[in-house]
Amino acid sequence: MKPRIIFLLNSIGVNKGGLTHASLRQASTFADAGYDTQILTFSYEPRFPVICQKLKEMGKVSNKVIIRNMFEDLALYGRRDKINVRKMKIDLSDYAGEYAVTQRKNYNAYRLYNNGIYEKYIALRDDGTLDFTDYFNENRYRVRRENHNYYGHVSRVQYFSFEENKVRQEVFFDKSGAAFLNFWHEPSTGKTSRITHFGSNKEVLSETTGDAVPHKLHWLNSVINEADSRVVAISDTRTTDELLVKLDNPLAKRALRPHSNHLRNPDDPDSELNKRNRYAVENIGNVDALIVLTEKQKNDIVNRFGHEDKVFVIPNYYEVNVPKIRGVRSFVANVKHYSGQSERDMSKVSIVSRFSSVKNIDHTIRAFKNVVSEVPEARLEIWGSGDKKEEYADLIESLGLGDNVLIKGYTQNPEKVYQGAALSVVTSNAEGFSLSVMESMANNTPVVSYDIRYGPSDMIEDGTNGFLIEKGDIEALSERIIHMLKNPEETKSMGSEAGRTMQTKFSRENYQNLWFSLAGKLLEKEERSNSNE
Repeated sequence: MKPRIIFLLNSIGVNKGGLTHASLRQASTFADAGYDTQILTFSYEPRFPVICQKLKEMGKVSNKVIIRNMFEDLALYGRRDKINVRKMKIDLSDYAGEYAVTQRKNYNAYRLYNNGIYEKYIALRDDGTLDFTDYFNENRYRVRRENHNYYGHVSRVQYFSFEENKVRQEVFFDKSGAAFLNFWHEPSTGKTSRITHFGSNKEVLSETTGDAVPHKLHWLNSVINEADSRVVAISDTRTTDELLVKLDNPLAKRALRPHSNHLRNPDDPDSELNKRNRYAVENIGNVDALIVLTEKQKNDIVNRFGHEDKVFVIPNYYEVNVPKIRGVRSFVANVKHYSGQSERDMSKVSIVSRFSSVKNIDHTIRAFKNVVSEVPEARLEIWGSGDKKEEYADLIESLGLGDNVLIKGYTQNPEKVYQGAALSVVTSNAEGFSLSVMESMANNTPVVSYDIRYGPSDMIEDGTNGFLIEKGDIEALSERIIHMLKNPEETKSMGSEAGRTMQTKFSRENYQNLWFSLAGKLLEKEERSNSNE
């Protein structure tokens, strides 16, 4: 019997980044191959069932993948509990008889006055359903907030301090109205000072001074114990690493999977470990496997920390979403896409990335000053979101590139972006693998990338399917972009080679075989151990 595969994520969302989308795709791989596959999430999210529904409707995750949330499960919601968004929509006229109602400017939210006293504040979601209700006393102090879920129940109540107007206590309720979790917070710092977990018979299952691991472990163990087979559990986010390290369940094999560079100085394999991945790397000996994305990262870790038998390499895979064929035109369009002949603007360069300092998007903007002087019609489109947006806009204006460099915002369809460009650019300080490189190449779009730890050199063969350049060499960056824009046929040929690389070295089939092999090795290792006892 195949083992159950469990992926641990802190949260999921429709607009989450590459890491979450990679996890969804990888869980889908197992589910579609007949594995009992589940994604477990641990953050409170009243919109959870709607998010799951949307992800499946958008094709971001297989319908065979079971996505669960700790708060939903502890609140005793199951598959028989259906949501009805239409019935959950709020009609403000229902409040008109009892309250005077005013709308908060620029918000889908309303203040309710009871005979002149400000008593309630209601906030609606974009779909018109009730998100939360705030209650105020006669001195206009916020007393509590009630969060409403899509089942029509109050799922959480938060109580506020008068002085700071910050959360002091929050209680989570199941569908019958019984509390199952209580959190105490220090209003001045926001830190959690006490967590109490209640059982179905009102008994206290655990009580800690702010440690969230015990109640999470309780739920995780209950999920594992449901399985009819062995379980391979993979921590896919760093907030769940400690949970998996402390898991002690004989049914489960445990694997940590960091998706990014583990080095504080990515250019020095002996540098201090970065804060994000330190716990995972330092706990290799306490789990069954550490899964990294490239051979170079494995070698760096093994050379420094040992445990060669526990470090495995499984690169990401990527498949282009092709629309279902409906007639001759669609068929021809699909053929053109896979042959690299889809319509492209050979003067366009694309970036799809978080707007973060680690991504060095400003390097490409600066390089484009030289590009435009050689190729006046060249255009750079920057897709994404983040706190650097205004900084990029100011830089574009200061360099006089307003007609050539455009900030386009977040996209839910990066494939379309790549398919419409001549090439893409990646200038990160460091990556775990670089999904941007993979997505671009899978869409027959060659990449000019800094040669960084880790990933680009595993995918890009310099001069054949893209270009690798030294990190920080903005002059070389501009030279490569100019060369590719001036030689469109060569660039198209490189794009075709990029697509072939993805279809051969980084295919779904290869990915499946590596994962299936790892699951088998982990379970075989235990069987051998048991037979020797």
